Amino acid sequence: MKRKHRGLWIPLAVVLLPILVFTIVCVCRINTHVKDYPYDPALPQPGPGVDFKYDDVFADLYIRWCNLLDNGMTAAWKAPEGVVKKELRVTARDGYTIGGYILEPEGCESETLPTMLFCHGGAFFLTMMNSQLDMGAVYADELHCRVVLPQYRISLGAPYPTPLDDCYDTLKWIAASPLTDLDRVMIYGDSAGGCLAAEVTHRCCDEGLLTPCAQMLIYPVTDRAQHYPSLKTYEHATWPREANIRMWKLYLNGYEPTSADYAVPMEHESFPAYPPTHVEAAEMDTLCDQDIAYAGKMKEAGVDVTLQEIPGAYHGFDGDVQNEVVREVLDTRVAWLQDALDQVQ
Repeated sequence: MKRKHRGLWIPLAVVLLPILVFTIVCVCRINTHVKDYPYDPALPQPGPGVDFKYDDVFADLYIRWCNLLDNGMTAAWKAPEGVVKKELRVTARDGYTIGGYILEPEGCESETLPTMLFCHGGAFFLTMMNSQLDMGAVYADELHCRVVLPQYRISLGAPYPTPLDDCYDTLKWIAASPLTDLDRVMIYGDSAGGCLAAEVTHRCCDEGLLTPCAQMLIYPVTDRAQHYPSLKTYEHATWPREANIRMWKLYLNGYEPTSADYAVPMEHESFPAYPPTHVEAAEMDTLCDQDIAYAGKMKEAGVDVTLQEIPGAYHGFDGDVQNEVVREVLDTRVAWLQDALDQVQ
C-alpha cells in the first residue's frame, strides 16, 4: 500500500511560498527597457536588470541578497598573474573594522609604492563586485602601484556620513603607512564611489591630510538634483532615473546637507588645492549631463580637469576588462594616471 505524505505539504508550502512570492515580485520589477538604447555594439550588451526604485521589504531583501552573493564572490576572487591580493583591515573612528582588499604587484609587498584609494560604486547600498577587483588589478599591474579597496559600510544600514567616513579613514590609514609614497597618492571612484572619491578629495584638501597627485572619477554620482536632460533621455538605461532618486533618499536618510558638508560634490562653492582630475562620462547614462556639469564647475574654479565622454557607453560598461573597447578606455585611464604620477617631482 502506498504511503501518503499529505502532512509534508504544509511545511513545504511554508518554505516555498515566500520564495515563490519573492521571485515573482522581483521578476515584475525587471527593467525591460534597458536594451532600448543604441549602445556601442562592440561593448558587452547589458542584460535586463532589477530597477531599484522600489522602497519596500522586497527591495531591501533583494539588495541584501545581492550583497551576500557579491561578498562571497569577491572573497573567492583570485588575483591575476603578477598581482597579489591581501585583506584590508582599517579601524574606523567609531571602532568598527573596515574590511576590503589590497592589490599590489607581486614581489613588492614590503616596498614603498604609489597608492590608489579605490572607492567602489554601487549606489551607496551595494557592496564591492568582482569587476571592481578586476579593474583594480589592472591599475596595480600597469601603474606598479598599491590599490586599496575599502568595503565601506553601505547606506541601507549606515547612511551618510558613514560610507564617506569609512573611505576617509581608509585614506588616513594609507597616509600613515610607511609603504605609501605620500607624493603619489591617487583617489579613484566609479559611480557612487565617484561621489565618495570626490568628497574624500575635497575633505583631504580642506584638512591638509596629504596632497593627492590625481583624482579620477568614472561616471560619477555628483548631484542630487534631478533636472539634467540625460536623466530623462536615458531614464530606463542601466542606471534608471527612479533608482537614482531612491539612491539619494537612502544615502541622505532625511539629512539636508549644506555646501560645507561632504555629501554632494556639485554643491561645493569652491575647490581649493585640488589635484589634476579626470572625469569620464558615459554617453548613454542618466548621469552623463551631471558629470559634464561637474567637470565644468571644477574647471571654472581653476582645477586642471580632463573630461572624456565615451560614445555609445552605458553606466557600468567597463565591467569586462578583456573587451576590446573597454581595454582602449582602460589604456587612456592608465596613461592619464601614469602621466600624473610622472609629474610629481
